[in-house]
Amino acid sequence: MPIEAWVESDGVRLHVRDWPATGRPTTGRRADRAALLVHGLASSSHIWDLVAPKLAHAGVRAVAYDQRGHGESAKPPSGYGFDETAADAAAVIRALRLRRPVVVGHSWGANVALELAVRRPRLVGTAVLLDGGFTRMRDQFDWPTARRELEPPNIDGMTVEDFLAWPRIHLAEVLTITPEIEQVFLSLVRVDASGRIHRRLPVRKHMRIVRAIWEQDAPGLLRRVSVPTLVLAVRSVPGAPDPAGLVEERRRAARAVREIGPPVRFEWIEGIHDVPLQRPAAVARRIIDSARRS
Repeated sequence: MPIEAWVESDGVRLHVRDWPATGRPTTGRRADRAALLVHGLASSSHIWDLVAPKLAHAGVRAVAYDQRGHGESAKPPSGYGFDETAADAAAVIRALRLRRPVVVGHSWGANVALELAVRRPRLVGTAVLLDGGFTRMRDQFDWPTARRELEPPNIDGMTVEDFLAWPRIHLAEVLTITPEIEQVFLSLVRVDASGRIHRRLPVRKHMRIVRAIWEQDAPGLLRRVSVPTLVLAVRSVPGAPDPAGLVEERRRAARAVREIGPPVRFEWIEGIHDVPLQRPAAVARRIIDSARRS
């Protein structure tokens, strides 16, 4: 079980979960190697629940935290841009005395990890951007379209059973919904005494984060990064339909990232966007390999 702690970042309390290394590090890897795991938008540190123990068993200390507005962390009225979220990640690294960890960000967390790597390179050993942080949203949408298409649905007041029915129905073919994974989904919401759920991150704050992502120039930041950085993008099984052209768009983005060259690398990993839940062993292996390289 992870050790729970709290870290303060500019007055905002962040909930942290720490899996100490239990296994012996692979030959050639620093004995104090650690990984900082940063979740995505409307997610929580529990997205890493299947990955973190595998890292710890391999000799890599794993630290995950709830980003501001998410999970058990504080939910300030403002401060959801990359100035604040990158500073939060830096505060966790410093408070837990992580020595140049592998910083792994998933989805929006990858955008945060990228900002941290560019702004505070001395704190980062290497960065892993898992299915995020390598495309520019405004190349795909103008802001009115992004705001309309990406506003989350209103789920407040839904029963727990109805909430859990969504992954059971829509993800059944690609993800085995175990009780452990159900707990991950429940960590995203608050359940009241009557058994109804409520969003932890209000829609207005959610959309402030979307706006920050829309404004961010991730490809430009990748060209400025100075620490070893792995862009690990998810792709579906070969031959899967691509009705919206998203696969081709990702291929174009992949070619652009590969053209940057060292210290940036690009690799594919097959799976769904929530690949830490679907293929935790494969994700852990990529992180461990990045730890070895740094």
